[in-house]
Amino acid sequence: MLAFYFVAMCWLHYQQLTSTDAYASDLPEHLARALQHKTVHTAVYFLIGPIYTLAGNIGVAVIVAAFQVAAISVFAWGLYMAVPHITASLSLLLGLVINLSQAVWIPRGGYWYLGTVSGTNYHNTTYIMLAPFALLAALWFYRAWAGMRSGLRWKDWLIYTLFLTTATAFKASFVFAFAPSLLILLIVDLVQTRGRNLKREILMGCSVLPSIALCLLQSIVLFGGESEGLQLIFTVDWAEYPGKVLVWGLSNEAARRGLIRSFVFIGSVAVLLGRTAWNNFRYRFSFLTFCIAMAEALLLVESGERIADGNLWWGPFICYWVLLLESFAAFLRGCGEWKAGRRAKFWRARVTLCGVALVWHLVSGICFLVLMMQGNSYIMPIATWQLWPF
Repeated sequence: MLAFYFVAMCWLHYQQLTSTDAYASDLPEHLARALQHKTVHTAVYFLIGPIYTLAGNIGVAVIVAAFQVAAISVFAWGLYMAVPHITASLSLLLGLVINLSQAVWIPRGGYWYLGTVSGTNYHNTTYIMLAPFALLAALWFYRAWAGMRSGLRWKDWLIYTLFLTTATAFKASFVFAFAPSLLILLIVDLVQTRGRNLKREILMGCSVLPSIALCLLQSIVLFGGESEGLQLIFTVDWAEYPGKVLVWGLSNEAARRGLIRSFVFIGSVAVLLGRTAWNNFRYRFSFLTFCIAMAEALLLVESGERIADGNLWWGPFICYWVLLLESFAAFLRGCGEWKAGRRAKFWRARVTLCGVALVWHLVSGICFLVLMMQGNSYIMPIATWQLWPF
């Protein structure tokens, strides 16, 4: 199954590289910038440029597909660590299936992709290469944090810091939300321990410093103009940007529907599974990180020429993917409790509703992938069949 997926992704990315549609993928633009050797703000350019020189479009398609398979493998490993009594082969299969999910389809729902939030992406090279390292950073952070009270292991701290820094080198979206979440966690720990754990808290806080340094370097490249940078979205004078439209957030009807369609499963888990989800530290922290990423995306916007690109929404994308792992793990634990005979408070119905929501995401995602494989761009409106009166 994973080999078939790898071949399919190779074919998809090769199609994108040879397509004349500017909205088929960001890959041709990223490759062109990598070959120009001018402004470099991501490690992606150091990777795909030499590979193109050696193996052409086929080589680039293969390496991008390899990163997607790597991301699924890391997702499966995280699932294996989080769910009791699951086998490695089953976790790999489930990881592949879950990563096919996209925002649920509804009639007159806006666009298949624009305005939605999803953990799996087929067209943005920097996000695809960020994904496995961001999830590795999160998973190894959980291991490092487990030693905050008993004794922080240097090995876990170094590996986690390395993965976080590498993820930031590809794209700063994850650390932009992770760092504030870690700060909140450290403040809570400082209050709970009354300063007795200060050395470990300082050491853990220092883990984000290399990533912050990379963010500063990237900002110099991306925001070189005097008027460019980040600003609160409600302070933007849109008269200065004729023709620019925000396609994510609360700015238009399609985007609002897209957000609602994105969170059916994770919302069901958060509301219906109760302590099965919320008693788990990994779930709580991933939920916090996702909320911070959403707040940043809703309240902040880039100025200058990049104002309508929606780049701050890559934060909710990658944090959603981390939360999706923990939500699916909570769902599997809930299924285990159902199998073990839990009957309290309509447990069977609550787990079933979560399962229905997940299937809805999966069917919608498979349909979206088929459309992409057929050569369509990611800017595809959902057909407006009149199945309901509004």
